[in-house]
Amino acid sequence: MATIEKRKQTANGDTYYRVRVRIQGLPEKQKTFTRLTDAKLWAQQTEAAIRRGEVTNVVTKAKGKTLADVITRYREEVLPHKAESSQRAAESYLKHWDAALGQYALSYLTPDLISAEVAKLATAGDTRRKLKEGEAPPKPKSRKTQKLYRDMLAVLLKNAKAWGWTTQNLMEGVNPITNIRNERTRFLSDEERTALLDACKASDNDQLFTVVVFALSTGARKGEILGLTLADVDLKRSSAIFRDTKNGDTRAAPLARHLRELLTEQVAKAEALYDELPDPPKTRWLFPRADGLQPIDIRTAWENARDKAELEDFRFHDLRHSTASYLAMKGASLVEIAEVLGHRTLQMVRRYAHLSESHVKGLVESLGEDIFQQPE
Repeated sequence: MATIEKRKQTANGDTYYRVRVRIQGLPEKQKTFTRLTDAKLWAQQTEAAIRRGEVTNVVTKAKGKTLADVITRYREEVLPHKAESSQRAAESYLKHWDAALGQYALSYLTPDLISAEVAKLATAGDTRRKLKEGEAPPKPKSRKTQKLYRDMLAVLLKNAKAWGWTTQNLMEGVNPITNIRNERTRFLSDEERTALLDACKASDNDQLFTVVVFALSTGARKGEILGLTLADVDLKRSSAIFRDTKNGDTRAAPLARHLRELLTEQVAKAEALYDELPDPPKTRWLFPRADGLQPIDIRTAWENARDKAELEDFRFHDLRHSTASYLAMKGASLVEIAEVLGHRTLQMVRRYAHLSESHVKGLVESLGEDIFQQPE
């Protein structure tokens, strides 16, 4: 239904007409005109075009359901059963699709519309942080990240079909995102590691250094480290228990002597913070923020330290790659590396195989000598 509002501009008092077209299941369309006849004509043409393009993908009992409704139900019924780390990642994708297509009824979603929104991801950078003056715009999302967004939408529409809210899977007409290179073996050189640790030690965030040493010593993910509570760390047994892992498994990590010394100070610091709070929360984080209610956010401190160390193309997750790479160069087997990193299969750690080449060569040489050594 179209409505036309007569308005006047504040600056010069000129009259203009604002047209608003509302069709259930579609975002509202607006346009302004200086002439009433043009406004009426546009309203009629827009309504007619929308109605001519109606899609027959409508289930009677669910007519009018929007993608936002699907997202809401998914959050309530499906998301809570996933690991907390998976929930946090999914929320980013859900928020995006809620903003981009949430107002559309499922009956108006088409493969062309979805493909156009997926294509926009190719040029969209990281919008989670505000750019500083003179700072370069963020890099476009990688194909891997684009695929994660697309896969989330596919899951939503698959559930919508299972719930009887749509009669077809609309993603069947949307091109898949392929040719993705997931493997990445960026790791710190000795000089880079020294520069990074020095920058972390000098950071205004007095917990950053310990978090980074923890990551390098154990190969743990950032979410796993920041998700630790005081109860998860046993300094006497030199171990930490990761409960919120990516694959949902609980695993233990041994604590090296240097890390154990840092954690002794960190535990004391965290306990002192909670003891001073008038109403301390039940959950006591190992790396708490000032109010103790949530773990600390190290994003800005990490980026500042990384930039100060002048590291190129390096992410926090690459600390995990560094740990795995160091283990490989020390002669650890793929099975041992997988166990440290918490991988269920060896596929994810095969990227480090070439780094243990000298170790494997030594084993083969030794085997050859044992087998073919001629008796004296």
